[in-house]
Amino acid sequence: LILGINDGVFAGGIPLTTDDSNLTTAINSNGALLDVLSNDDSGINGDNFKELTAVCAVSSSDMDCTGNSFTDGIGTVTVNGSGNANNALFDSNHNQSHTFEFKYKMRNSASNPGFGFATVTLSFIEVNNTNDAVNNNCDASACSLRAAIQLAAADGEPSEINFKRDMTGTVELNSGLTINSNDLSIVGPGAAKLHISGNNLFRVLSIPVGTERFYMSGLTIKNGQTPNQGNGAGILIENALETRLENIRVINNSADNNGGGIYALNAGLKLINSEISNNTATNDGGGIGVVGGFGSDVSIENTTISHNQANPLTGGLYINSSFGQNALLRFVTVAFNSQGSTDSQISGSGDVIIESSVFEPGLSITNSNNITNNSIFKNLSGSGIFGNNNLSETETILNPALVEINNSGLSGHKFEPTSLAYNHVDDAEGDSSCGIQITSDQFDNPRPTEGLCDAGAYEYRFIDVIFISGFE
Repeated sequence: LILGINDGVFAGGIPLTTDDSNLTTAINSNGALLDVLSNDDSGINGDNFKELTAVCAVSSSDMDCTGNSFTDGIGTVTVNGSGNANNALFDSNHNQSHTFEFKYKMRNSASNPGFGFATVTLSFIEVNNTNDAVNNNCDASACSLRAAIQLAAADGEPSEINFKRDMTGTVELNSGLTINSNDLSIVGPGAAKLHISGNNLFRVLSIPVGTERFYMSGLTIKNGQTPNQGNGAGILIENALETRLENIRVINNSADNNGGGIYALNAGLKLINSEISNNTATNDGGGIGVVGGFGSDVSIENTTISHNQANPLTGGLYINSSFGQNALLRFVTVAFNSQGSTDSQISGSGDVIIESSVFEPGLSITNSNNITNNSIFKNLSGSGIFGNNNLSETETILNPALVEINNSGLSGHKFEPTSLAYNHVDDAEGDSSCGIQITSDQFDNPRPTEGLCDAGAYEYRFIDVIFISGFE
């Protein structure tokens, strides 16, 4: 729901509020608060009183706009409370996109009236509980994530799924989730707030062929399991055209083949500001496994891949671009993964660009057409690394290991100014665009800080520990 307030000034000369005009709710909302119509300081000078007194149809005259509730049969708006703390409530239990318009009346403490128009666009679905049951109505009384995905698939148009405000907890799945919409976005409340669990029984999320665009953010994907040589225990992406994962955490998943956390097969993937940790695979890519060809490019940015495990090869990151898939890695940290012969590997014939990244202990890259700049890793392949400002043949780059360093629910590698990663990125070398295109790190800390940008997913910030627990 997006509320638009017109900028006109009506009778009585009261400028109508535009505060909080980006508030959103769902097509199946129930009593969603619209405080865009509440008190602010835009009335008469020195008078902060602003009261919503009536709502009506947009065709009503000012004289006839006297009711405290109005509905067009799909949306309903109701005056909520009185005085300078009141606002409006919006209701809808109709699972369809819709434009809801209404007229409203406001006054100040001198009883001078003003009128305005609001346009409410109902455009997304709201999950309101952590159950995994399917409610065919997916209404305000009950709408699970599984039911919301099914509803989105049935509406035949681009859809967005959000979650009830302040929703927290874990969705314990009864079976794996499958995205079966051409164009779907799932926007979670934050990786620390809401977890989706496979209960160590099955894959958490599948994004299959036929999915043209899928976006997901603000969730933790955990405890996925794929027995019988299955790939991608946390997330499996197969032949999907465009998948973008942002601000997510993929943890504690176990695949009986490749890609413990994420596996992408002939599929485009963008992974941004995320953590992939403590996943396992019995083959390649304990954290992430990618096998693809021309047209299914991969981009990973501001992401930590850590404490994953695989045998016999790559515990951290595995990319096989034998059929022309291109890969771009910028400000990535791959560290402390347990492996067989190599920690992380990129091979094949696709173009590889690595900018400002850290691989601990190292990376095997055999693509002849690679460009690597501003990065730190031990070259495990013996092949040529082409680029500038790289540090190789190093040991123990990061210390300590994985630590929680902010309140976002994501974990990463914090280091001190004595680290090789500190202020390592030189924008004159390569094309990192630090501070221009990459303006923040995995945790939304601004780049650059303390001078140049740091290599890897974390940007060092000086914090005075004297004030953490008060004066002593």
